Amino acid sequence: MQCGSGAGDMLDSRLYCHRALTPASLTFKWKDTDESALTDFVQYPVVQTGEKYMGVSQLIVKRSDWDEKKTFKCAVEHSAGSKEVKIEGNHITCAPQPVFPSFYVMTPSKEEMQDNQTASFACLARDFSPKDHDITWLKNNKPIAKGVTNFCQDEKKGEQNTLYSATSFLSVGETEWTDGSEYTCRFLHTSGNQTKTVKYSSGAVCDTHVEFQFIEPTPENLFLDKKVPLECRVTSKQAGFQTIKWMTEDKKLLYQEYDEREGRSITAKILISYEEWRNGTTFICSVEHKDLPSPEEESYRRQNGEMEKRPSVFLLAPTEETSSGMVTLTCYVKDFYPKAVLVAWLVNDELVTMDSTKYQYNTTSAIETGRTYYSVYGQLTMGRDDWMVDGEVYSCVVVSRVGTDCPCSNTMETTGTAMGKTAFTFIILFLITLLYGVGATAIKVK
Repeated sequence: MQCGSGAGDMLDSRLYCHRALTPASLTFKWKDTDESALTDFVQYPVVQTGEKYMGVSQLIVKRSDWDEKKTFKCAVEHSAGSKEVKIEGNHITCAPQPVFPSFYVMTPSKEEMQDNQTASFACLARDFSPKDHDITWLKNNKPIAKGVTNFCQDEKKGEQNTLYSATSFLSVGETEWTDGSEYTCRFLHTSGNQTKTVKYSSGAVCDTHVEFQFIEPTPENLFLDKKVPLECRVTSKQAGFQTIKWMTEDKKLLYQEYDEREGRSITAKILISYEEWRNGTTFICSVEHKDLPSPEEESYRRQNGEMEKRPSVFLLAPTEETSSGMVTLTCYVKDFYPKAVLVAWLVNDELVTMDSTKYQYNTTSAIETGRTYYSVYGQLTMGRDDWMVDGEVYSCVVVSRVGTDCPCSNTMETTGTAMGKTAFTFIILFLITLLYGVGATAIKVK
């Protein structure tokens, strides 16, 4: 059970259930003191943690019910069995969640092998909780016990629980290491299992090179979603990627994924808030490769650069040439910063969608203008017959999160029956704040 406080008169309670073998069959039910079913709860998708699965259900209750010590029941139904837990308001001791450790394997030094003809390995799991764990060694995927020494755990008090560290040493003969054998340290824990495999290298310069690529949020993500995706994609000419993880600047783990295939590329995606992206919060992507002696990492931070600037928007009329039977409107979005803007089209105040059968639109990538600002072009294409319909109003809407957000629109209205006699109305509207707007209108008649 994990407790959390809500806003106002509401409080939330969360029950965490672990180790579901067939997650698709896992369901939650909530009841009150009178055995009446409660429906104000959320059942989150089942997620995999190591080799197990976890399901989460969150019930929202009134603060008055909580303070009156009313009883609530959480029932979990699963193919392996069912279980029911009673929860009494204001009488819950919240158990801390398991803490995932930092995990390292250190290989033998050349000095040791030269002086003693031995090879010693160290396996370190640092800052995990709870205390129960198991560390095992494997040689060429077969368990070994000879030459293993486990040291007592160190303890330190964390913010919500006690953190532990453990070290295991393995000592073998020098030739057992230099013959090309693989040695694996396996750490088993409720927070998730970890394994690291090492193999002897003759000492030649390692030519394993990894390249990091960060896939930033799209304009649609930034302006339509509360959380935006940030993706780290790492590639190498040599196969052997084992893990990839996202961390905060202070090395707090956000996400970790294992790759049993040990391929030539590995990818991990996290969701961050728009504020984190806009403020330039630093995130670290780290990977482990079997041919690298230590993890490789690279930081991502959105560069804030120049002062923010709202765009200028111009709607360009179609050309007289219509031999193709198609007409194209162009929306020129000029001199803005930061780089991300969203360009959308409206026809008679109706949003043009990607699945439209009458209209097609596209937007170019941002073009750097000078050293400071960016520009983009958006185009809306339609049949000439649709363009010739009187009274149709076409609008280009540009959204740029500058200051208090700046939706900028430019509208074109068509009248007349011939391209040569078409009158265009251009309306450029800049919403400087959410409360006050300034508009400018230009009318051009041919």
